[in-house]
Formats: sequence, C-alpha cells, structure tokens
Amino acid sequence: MIQDAQGNFYGSTRFGGLANCDFDSCGTVFKIDSAGNESILYDFLGGNNGVNPIGSLVLDTQGNLWGVTEGNGFDGGASAVFKLELNGQETSYDVNERTICCLDSPLVADAKGNLYGTSPYGGEPRCAYVEGDLGCGTLFKVSPSGKFKILHQFTGTDGIQPEGGLVIDANGNLYGSAFYGGNLSCSYPGWGAPFGTGCGTIYKLDPHGKFTVLHAFTGPNDGSYPLGLIIDSAGNLYGIAESGGDVIPHSNYEYGLGTIFKVDTEGNFSVLFTFTPETTLNYVYASHLARDSQGNLYGMQEANDCAGAGCLFRIDTEGNYTVVYNFDFQQTGGGAFITGLTPGLLLGSDGTIYGTTPVGGNSNGGGLCTQGCGTVYQLVFSHDAPE
Repeated sequence: MIQDAQGNFYGSTRFGGLANCDFDSCGTVFKIDSAGNESILYDFLGGNNGVNPIGSLVLDTQGNLWGVTEGNGFDGGASAVFKLELNGQETSYDVNERTICCLDSPLVADAKGNLYGTSPYGGEPRCAYVEGDLGCGTLFKVSPSGKFKILHQFTGTDGIQPEGGLVIDANGNLYGSAFYGGNLSCSYPGWGAPFGTGCGTIYKLDPHGKFTVLHAFTGPNDGSYPLGLIIDSAGNLYGIAESGGDVIPHSNYEYGLGTIFKVDTEGNFSVLFTFTPETTLNYVYASHLARDSQGNLYGMQEANDCAGAGCLFRIDTEGNYTVVYNFDFQQTGGGAFITGLTPGLLLGSDGTIYGTTPVGGNSNGGGLCTQGCGTVYQLVFSHDAPE
C-alpha cells in the first residue's frame, strides 16, 4: 500500500470487483481511511481497461493514482498503464506489447510528474538469453499525459528480467534490480532458473540516459536473484537476494537461502545478513524491505517457525536477525503470506508497520475465499514488542 499526507491508504487487489467483468474477476483499487474504513475507488472492466492490477500504486504531484495491469490491455495486449483520479475517473494508456510486456512492478514518479517503470520482458526481440521472442526487458518513461518512451533495453550482461520497480534519488537518478543477467557464467541463478542466464544485477540510469551496472551478483557470498530495492536519504540502496549466499552443495540448500545487501551510489557492495537453515526454512521473501529511522531493516518471509503462515523479521544495524511477529493463518485479520511477488511493508513515521497479505482473514466458507481473501494489517510496537 501507499499512504497520503492525510493518513489515507491506497492499494489494489489483483482479483475481485465487478461480477460481469470480461474475465470474471478483474481487480479493484481501494482506499482505507485513517479510521480503517474501506471503500472501492475503481472496478476494472477488462478489455482496453486491463485486468489484474498487480503492482503497487504511486501518487503523482497532482494527487492522481497511477498503476499497471498485468493482463489484457489494448486489443488483447499484455498490459496497460492507468491513471485514477480520486473522483473515480480512470484513464488507461496503451502499451506497445512488442517493447513492454507483462507489467507487474510499481511505477515511481519524479518531481515533474513523469512516471518510470520496468517491463520484465519485451525490448529487443529474440534476446539471446530468453526463450522465444520476449526479450530481456525494458526500462520506460510515461509522461503525465500518458506518452511512452523506452529509456533502456536490456541485453543480458546488463540484466535480464528487471522486476521490483525502480527507486529515484534527489538528483533524478533511477536505480533498479534484474532477476538475472550480469555475470552470465554464474552457476547459482536460483531455484528452477536456467544456467547461463546470470545471477542478477543492480543498475543505475542517470537523467542523461547513461546506464551503469553497479553490481553483478555471483551466487555464493553475495547472493543471486535480487528482488526490489529501497533507498535512504544518502542514496544507499538496500534489498534482498532470494538465493545465493551460504551455498551448501549436494543439499537442499545448494543454491543458498539468500542475502540482505547494501549498495552505495558508487557501486560499493556489502552483505548485511546471510540467511541460513537456522534462520529460515524457506527462500521466498517479500519483494521490498522497510527501513526505520534507526537504520533497522524489516522484511517478510513465507515460512519459518510460524505454522507456515509467514514471519516479519528485523535486521538491526549490527546485522542481528530477529523474528518480531509470526503470522497465524487461523487468526482473523492475521492473514498469511504466500509465494509470489508480494509487495513489501509500509513503515509509518511513528514506527508502526502496515502491510497486506494475499490470503487469510475472513473466509466465506466454500466460496471464492475458502482461505480468506487477504488482509490489511497494522503492527504497533510497544516497548519493542508488536501488538
């Protein structure tokens, strides 16, 4: 979710909405006010309107909400970019599916209202490292009027399948991560990934269009398969690599369980924490971390010692790992965390943590949500203990 200056939260649901949608369940955009009251701002219709708004939303300088739909789009295309005014007026913008495909990551806005995003596929057809004609991905810009421009097409050694969205610094530099690419000889790309596609990259695009690889992952020690980034006021980047790190050959951990890392603006890379079998039973994490004013990092993982329902963990400034909350699948409103590009956490200025779960919460006993349709939760810390 995202939060405005008045304390209202905004987010999207991939499914649900109108019963007569072209695809039965096309998704919604919702608002939750500071008192916890929910309202639906928009129901997706399918067709040119798009379906499945999977990426997080962003507020532009005029107070409009922007996002992407993963499916359908114009003329049966793969995706659409949409703008939603707070009065409910929605506008969809056409995406050239030959250069932009399968949008599932959040956009980021600059001070002028331009939006920037990544496409995991698309770009140069028949990219040598991706099956079929999908391409290795693109980095694009959308003007406030909806005009598209491709800023960079990935080719392999600079990255393959950029995911997790972008972050922007005060000087207008864009930073992001790609699941694969970089060092193409890396032998630890992650579970189920093909060899020869690399272990991922962290990259930078400056306002003049200069593209730089800040770090190419190697698997052991530093990690592989990096997820989305966050940025602090000094321009340092933080993220999770889902695999790599402590690689244990000929075991269930032969690809490693991942790392938490930091990269500065010059590309200096350091590992802040390495996941081990003692600290995690699963290598699937939420795509983004959250960082508090003291420099502690918070994240989510799919399963640990928490009845299979997910955990919230903290890495302090000394690199110490602590599980601060275990989600209970049966707990009403507690929700559960499952695999996928699950968004990260929202950290309030008072230290309160907000987030969403894709399943859990109330169940309708045999209908569409037998495991619950998902929750929005709040964790308030009192004397270092979550409530």
